[in-house]
Amino acid sequence: MAQLILVRHAQASFFGTDYDELSAEGLRQAEALGQHWARHGVRFETTFVGPRRRHRQTCECVASAYHAAGLEFPAPRELPELDEHHGPAIIKAALGQDPATAALAAEHVMKATACEREQAVRDFFRHYNTIMREWAEGAHALPGVESWAEFRARTLRALDILCAGEGGGRVAFTSGGFVSSAVGWLLGLDAGRVIDISLVLANTALTEVGWSAKRRRLVSFNALPHLPDPSRVTWV
Repeated sequence: MAQLILVRHAQASFFGTDYDELSAEGLRQAEALGQHWARHGVRFETTFVGPRRRHRQTCECVASAYHAAGLEFPAPRELPELDEHHGPAIIKAALGQDPATAALAAEHVMKATACEREQAVRDFFRHYNTIMREWAEGAHALPGVESWAEFRARTLRALDILCAGEGGGRVAFTSGGFVSSAVGWLLGLDAGRVIDISLVLANTALTEVGWSAKRRRLVSFNALPHLPDPSRVTWV
């Protein structure tokens, strides 16, 4: 079977002014992934990248590591279907505020302790888990915003694109919601299970899909061979 690797983007700037920007640690995570692949001679025939800056930056760091090792890395093809869902906008509207910044106002971010930051992350994902499930059941609809059902359909279309044509090694840089939805299609999971696995998917985690003209199967999920130090593993 041909191989497709889905890569969740590296750590974004959860407490920064623009979430869609890799943090310093995120840049290091993506570089570590590229170095790991280059060191082991991993080759891809095709590279896909989602439309977000964090997707592109993760891909660029990996490509730079390949080039530094004297290896080629395929020029990426942007695929809009690899975009994340609109859950954060739904959560913000449901709460009347942005839970990612409510616990730490922007002017206090630099003064926040590690414990305060950790609590803010926990608060965000508590809201995320509850409101995402309600959204998947049809609540919290916003005019002009892609619904959960539309998001799931989009990820299935993306899988069709990613697994089309001749076989060969392929890699796609995307977000955790997309990867979880794709796994949901491969394993026949309901919305609740898709949301559950999205909460454990780490930054730069690798999910492998084997595919042929007749079938697709999940080979591995949430692998982090390039981050053996647990302190380097993040989820936002």
